[in-house]
Amino acid sequence: MERAARGALGVLAVALLGCLPGCVQKSASLQKSIAPPDKTLFETGENYLKRGQYIKSRLAFQTLLNTYPDSDMASEAYFSMGDSFYEEGGTENLLQAEDQYKNFIVFYPGDPKSDDAQMKIISLNYKMMRSPDRDPQYAHRTLEEIEVLERKYPNSDFLPIARQLKVGVEDNLARGDLSVGEFYLKRKNPLGARLRFQEVVDKYKDFEEMDRVLFRLGELYDLVQNPEAAIYYTKVVEGYPFSEYYEDAKARLTELGQNIPEVNQDLAAANQAKIRPDAGFSPLKPLVDFGKALGFIAPPDQYAVAQKTIADEKAAAAKEAAAGAGEDILIESEIRKSASGAATDESSPAGATTGGAGEVATPDGASGDGETPRKPSRYQRKPAR
Repeated sequence: MERAARGALGVLAVALLGCLPGCVQKSASLQKSIAPPDKTLFETGENYLKRGQYIKSRLAFQTLLNTYPDSDMASEAYFSMGDSFYEEGGTENLLQAEDQYKNFIVFYPGDPKSDDAQMKIISLNYKMMRSPDRDPQYAHRTLEEIEVLERKYPNSDFLPIARQLKVGVEDNLARGDLSVGEFYLKRKNPLGARLRFQEVVDKYKDFEEMDRVLFRLGELYDLVQNPEAAIYYTKVVEGYPFSEYYEDAKARLTELGQNIPEVNQDLAAANQAKIRPDAGFSPLKPLVDFGKALGFIAPPDQYAVAQKTIADEKAAAAKEAAAGAGEDILIESEIRKSASGAATDESSPAGATTGGAGEVATPDGASGDGETPRKPSRYQRKPAR
């Protein structure tokens, strides 16, 4: 009985030893296939984000940050959590995204995505910006954040695009001030009107309707019988001969007994260059403008627009560099040909020289029967042993 038991144990041991190499190999391959937990959490959050499951994505990113605060993926998770609020949209979520991106810049100041975070802060405030006749707080905040980008990231690829955006934001604010100023002027409130008009003149010097602002300032000072009115009418006449207020400004100067100044052609050309081309008439434009005013139609995502612009510019630069390299190779090839002394005569075949009595001599080594000799090989055949 004891002998039989020992035999059974021996058979079992042999079987286990036989399985051991395979089990060890499977365990090693399984360990290799398992990704680090922080990376797994980040990829899970990214997958949820791509599918629009924003709450689940934030839960995955937050778990990563709480569990692995020193992970190499921590900065990416922090940024992507901001993206989850940004992409979900709505005023509350955009404000949460702004807070997340600002904290990202504070916690990871040297991260390569710091200027991306700042550009997204600009973009989300631009999204919340309303039409000129509504609350201008987000337009002011957009302008402030563009100035932060200019100050903190002077070498950012986003900077030229943000500066173009700045022109539109300033135009929005200038139109708001002009509208309020005209409202006060109609209500015979010269102090309120002057503050609004003067703000446009001082802060938004590239405003395309500056002629209108200057003319309104002239009217305002006329209203209170202040002789400074002539200063503003004069500015309209000197710099805006294309303006609809040009003739009226000349007439007002005549009424005030002032001389009509000559047009400053350089100044007029510079002012006219500030006028943006008309987008043209569209029957849907009033509805679109109404939707934008109420916030139903959001402007394009300026961060996405900026990324596409940068990618297109880099692709165009790479294409131009490749074309330039091709031209350099061609020029170098021509220089090498010239240096080798191989010249051709336009009236004779390539490589041939003209002989006397109108005959064409054949190249060296060519037979007179028109056959072309074989060119010697660059490589020497090894002698047979």
